[in-house]
Amino acid sequence: MAEHRDGAAVPPHPIDLFEAMVSEVELIVQKLEAGDLPLAEAIREYQRGIELIRRCNEVLDQAELQISQLRTGFVGYEGSANTFGFLNGEDEDLPFS
Repeated sequence: MAEHRDGAAVPPHPIDLFEAMVSEVELIVQKLEAGDLPLAEAIREYQRGIELIRRCNEVLDQAELQISQLRTGFVGYEGSANTFGFLNGEDEDLPFS
């Protein structure tokens, strides 16, 4: 975990935790599919999985927004908003287009 200048711990950004959240959801799915959990525990695990999926979706939505803002609002070198051709639809080859 990173630290502030004053030594206080900085919690990790949600995007840094995305893969861990996905892995936890996968483990929950495995537990639920095994069918060995008592009903109350299965419900708790299901609820935890739903919470994690919502947080993952929020992270993905935020990442998509950031990418969109970078693509449409990018001001390149010398003030040109189209330095890399992204604003004229020339980004079809990018994996997130």
